[in-house]
Amino acid sequence: MPDWAAPAAPEVVLTAELVRREGRLWPWIARFLWAPALDLHPERRAALLPGWPEALWREPASLEHLSRHLLASAEPLPAWHSGASAFRLALLPQPPLALLARRLELALRGGGSDLNDDDARFLMERAPLYWRPRPDAGGVAGTAGWAALRAALAGQPAAVRTRFDWKTPPIAMQADGANDGDSDALLALTLRILREFEEPWSCLFVTPIS
Repeated sequence: MPDWAAPAAPEVVLTAELVRREGRLWPWIARFLWAPALDLHPERRAALLPGWPEALWREPASLEHLSRHLLASAEPLPAWHSGASAFRLALLPQPPLALLARRLELALRGGGSDLNDDDARFLMERAPLYWRPRPDAGGVAGTAGWAALRAALAGQPAAVRTRFDWKTPPIAMQADGANDGDSDALLALTLRILREFEEPWSCLFVTPIS
């Protein structure tokens, strides 16, 4: 009697060679997959290792050890869609990601009393030009931008979202779901703000994205 069972899909082994096939994206993908401690949000750093000297966060051996610790509890990510704009957004390192979250906060909720010159210029010159989804009225001030970034990645695999969460402050997770219905609109707004930055780190978005 013939065996009608479908053959098992071959297991994908994640290797450096596989990542290098991504061309100019491979260093960013490798950092995202194997070195999450490099971009751990400062609040998560403090919660993970309270009182740790700042110098230790710059030591390669310490960062490698912490990355292994984080990845031990994470789902494997054997495949990804490197052409997806949401995936490339997840690859951004911590400093520009924090600036992006700040500008999203300003675009969604406006300013407060703690505006610097860059914030004020962005609010006056750029924010009025953006169409944006209606912001959630709740939440903690300073977290709307991070929550919007998390919502923009709603369609990504859980393994991608887990690794991205490490780059965000823990309190942003409390707003999870607040903007899920507008995830496409939030992603579009995020990408528009991102592409108008002057910072020279937009190489993630040089090649066409979908």
